Amino acid sequence: MAKSKVQQLAENMIADPHARPRMVEWFNPKQLVVTGMKTILSTIFGLYSDFRLIEAFNQKEEQLNDYSKQFLRHESGNYKVDQDGFYLTDPNQPRDEIWIDYISDLGDGFDSTYSIAYYATRPELSLVDPETGTTVTTKRGNVLIFGGDQVYPTANRDEYMNRLIAPYYLAQGYTADPHPQVFAVPGNHDWYDGLISFSRIFTSRKWFNGWQAPQQKSYFALKLPHGWWLLGTDVQLNSDIDGQQVRYFEHIAAQMQGGDRVILCNAEPYWVSAHKYGKFDPIYNENNLTFLENMLKKNNVDIQIFIAGDLHHYRRFEFIPTLADGSADHSRKVEKITAGGGGAFLHPTHDLKDQAIYAHKNEDEKPIEFKRKKDFPDVASSRRLTWGNLLFVWKNQMFGIVTAILYLLACNSVLSVTAAPPASATYSDLVSSSLNKIAQTPSAFIWMIVIIGGFWLFTDTHFRLYKWIAGCLHGLTHVAAAFFIGCAAVYLVRTEFHFHWGLGALAVTGLLIAYGGWIIGSVIMGLYLLLSLNGFGRHSGEAFSAMQIDNWKNFIRIHIDKDGSLTIFPIGMEHVVKKWKRAPNVEHGPLLEPDLTPTKPSKAEPIMIETPIRIPAKA
Repeated sequence: MAKSKVQQLAENMIADPHARPRMVEWFNPKQLVVTGMKTILSTIFGLYSDFRLIEAFNQKEEQLNDYSKQFLRHESGNYKVDQDGFYLTDPNQPRDEIWIDYISDLGDGFDSTYSIAYYATRPELSLVDPETGTTVTTKRGNVLIFGGDQVYPTANRDEYMNRLIAPYYLAQGYTADPHPQVFAVPGNHDWYDGLISFSRIFTSRKWFNGWQAPQQKSYFALKLPHGWWLLGTDVQLNSDIDGQQVRYFEHIAAQMQGGDRVILCNAEPYWVSAHKYGKFDPIYNENNLTFLENMLKKNNVDIQIFIAGDLHHYRRFEFIPTLADGSADHSRKVEKITAGGGGAFLHPTHDLKDQAIYAHKNEDEKPIEFKRKKDFPDVASSRRLTWGNLLFVWKNQMFGIVTAILYLLACNSVLSVTAAPPASATYSDLVSSSLNKIAQTPSAFIWMIVIIGGFWLFTDTHFRLYKWIAGCLHGLTHVAAAFFIGCAAVYLVRTEFHFHWGLGALAVTGLLIAYGGWIIGSVIMGLYLLLSLNGFGRHSGEAFSAMQIDNWKNFIRIHIDKDGSLTIFPIGMEHVVKKWKRAPNVEHGPLLEPDLTPTKPSKAEPIMIETPIRIPAKA
């Protein structure tokens, strides 16, 4: 029997560690161009060709995925299925409890993605509560929610196959009845091909490895036991929720009962971006979330858990309302959680200094304070990790091509009109004469403006004053570096190497400038990112993507128990597994497992990030 493409790819990854994808090199010039073009094209065409409209046109019925009831069985004990092979539910048999796994921002490097996939797919995980020291046993989710950005750097068939499908096939290619099921929220990276690959994988009512994929649209609703619901939205590249999606959620809201409670899965943590950038740019707001909250409020339904990825760390904010007697009402508390730790590079947590964020119910009411409860990694560790940008030149070796070319262009306009310097000229003489040449060479000023302007455009755009000051200083630093490197190259060629000034000397000078630009330009970029983040809280994405940190991963496990209480288990890994071995040939088991040293405890094991968060059943 012929093997499928995913089986062949998985076997290659088992046999050859070099076949496993590395972390994306975001500062590779080729990657910078491809990502930039994909972003521009997806944004432009997304404005005029919204794939969500096509979904709505093709889908006649409003899909509700009911997990509040048990799956229907034949008398023989087998499960009843529809024409597509998906389970039917028994209206007379309520489901007592359910486990849900939430994994977001995955599909990057193999080790980070597969570490989470491996542990999330084990039948059980026993973890120690960091507060009480007791051992808590959690179960694999009956439902898996992918929270957005299922693949990096850009969406296409091959990247999904290499960075998402194959790793999850290795973790759980097959399952037994009753099969778990998967739903996915599209993130901005999933939209970079117009959502084509995402839709082929998740909304075609097929299988995703060992999971059934009953999802039919890029947004969805799950009815859960004991009056809980889970909604997944699609905000298509920071746009608003479209009209068809509004009507879908209105239809879902009409089926809710007063007092029901909602878990909302969104692609981005708008509560964070609105707090950080809303005063600088009105595009950063919580309008979509507020709209859904108000829609559900009409039916006396509350969103009590907000979960999003996009930021690749774990962070939780909490609001606990009070009763008339002043006591805390934990059954109505609201959690806002960022959990984008499924495999992508780490994002910092120390870029946000505030210990609370605020949300407005109505303009005339006092804002609600959400207290910051937990970060993973903690702020001190995050700040310490930023110093890794001192190794920018090593981690991003290909980026030096950019600065090498810029430095050559900046120096070329001066070198082209430079007469043969005397062999006895000192470095100071060359600096002085080069400054005079710059004053007489208009093209030199043009290239200086181009370089400064380029780094000005690169600068964090949310705060205008910082953009002008930091951007110009950054650009001027590169211009100054190019100038002094150029003078040093001429000095070495003419005075130390004793070249006759001509084409050969110019060629060697150019090579020295390019090499100096490669190294020094990269060092300056690393220092700039380090100072920007640790000093001013800017460039958090750029500073950490440059380091390609694959550790500090996380996912969330949610349990709704028999009495209607909901418990959130935040699970993290400070270190991911870097060494794998072929697993025993067992039915429905993983194909690769951690290769651990028996006598040495491993740091690459899952831990409980914080004590489980419990929302009691309503009285």
